[in-house]
Amino acid sequence: MVIADKISFWITKLPNWINSILLRCNIFGGFIYGPKYLKFIKESEKFDYLKALIDIVNFAIKNTKYYRERYGGITICNIDDFKNKIHFIDKDEVMNHWNEFLVDNIDLKKCIQCTTGGTSGKPLNLLIPKNRYATELAIMHSIWNNAGWHYNIRGVIRNHKLSSTKIFVINPLTKEVIFDAFRMSSEYAKQIYSVLKQKKIHFIQAYPSAAYQFCTLCHKQNLDLSFLKSFLCGSEAVTDEQQRFISEELGIKILSWYGHSEKLVLGGFCEGNKMIHIEPSYGYFELINEQKKDITHSKGFGEIVGTTFYNRVMPLIRYKTGDFADCSESFCSSCNRSLPLLNKIYGRWDKSVIYRADNTTTSLTALNLHSELYTNIDNMQYLQEEKGKLTVLIIRNSKYTKETENKLIAHFKYGMGEGSIVEIHYVNELIYQPNGKFLSLISKIEQ
Repeated sequence: MVIADKISFWITKLPNWINSILLRCNIFGGFIYGPKYLKFIKESEKFDYLKALIDIVNFAIKNTKYYRERYGGITICNIDDFKNKIHFIDKDEVMNHWNEFLVDNIDLKKCIQCTTGGTSGKPLNLLIPKNRYATELAIMHSIWNNAGWHYNIRGVIRNHKLSSTKIFVINPLTKEVIFDAFRMSSEYAKQIYSVLKQKKIHFIQAYPSAAYQFCTLCHKQNLDLSFLKSFLCGSEAVTDEQQRFISEELGIKILSWYGHSEKLVLGGFCEGNKMIHIEPSYGYFELINEQKKDITHSKGFGEIVGTTFYNRVMPLIRYKTGDFADCSESFCSSCNRSLPLLNKIYGRWDKSVIYRADNTTTSLTALNLHSELYTNIDNMQYLQEEKGKLTVLIIRNSKYTKETENKLIAHFKYGMGEGSIVEIHYVNELIYQPNGKFLSLISKIEQ
């Protein structure tokens, strides 16, 4: 694992005055992320994604029980072999055969476990390599470069919870000044504003909903945000209102990107043509229609399908993500690259807003549980019929205890803020729409 990832978990616990000194001393740029990161950046322009695709598919057939039992004895030689012989999978298929997707003789010391966000029902547990950042951050940073970011200090307003005695903490290795998105109020927005000005921070990494909330609270207090160059926004879709207010009214760029926990597809917003560019060096992207026909290189609406290039501990091949998109073209004249261009992405990635008692908002992404809590439930859904009140429907499993309930209530009450009401209802089944669609949040509030 790279140096930054090895010690990031504890370094933010140091006093801010110490980390402020270390932050000023960090002039290493991309070198802090290690040689594999630098090598990938150097070689990315010559990356052969078709070779990477064939290599990972044949590796999976040889080294995992799932693919070996279904495709054993065959070798994929080209893209036609891949599309004609390898079938699609989805989350349910992986969950039903979870152990079979792991590589033979897996070394768990070289893996970390994570989960999908749980915004589309029961989350999927995943194993990913510890050195995943080498490629992921290299590509992400190249996307951020489009907004003018070049290893600058970033403010971060995402899913961090801080002690009530701290306005912020600092990670001097990743050059982040981290704030508590759950605490957002007029007073806290003013405190964040002061820190940003004092430390001359021009880029903020945030959920779009958190960026919007911070900007509206600052705007109401006549705080000038013109020193900000860009919000680097991911994990949620950017709504038209967020784009209008932040970009058009305040004049601050929003650079958004698309990604997901399975780490198969990554795309970034292009300022030149206002579309999302799917990065070909991250994973193999496909778009399929209702008949499961490939429409990747033609205009149309379909489901996003991804294949990993780098996960050799739990490779997912032709995985249907549950996200949908409008595909536009395959060439961007602004950056002179041939790659899939998406107008808009819909589905589990799309933003859902939850209203707190003080009329501020939070999001499903911000309320995501820790992995250990997900293991104690079989499924979950949110209901909101009035501002400041949230009902959580939970299907328990045998691991669920009173301690689990207390942790859940504390988690949701913290996320909802003071004065809000959170109720947990235990159910045997969740609510589905007449068309069979599952909504992780059913909201009756006008937005």
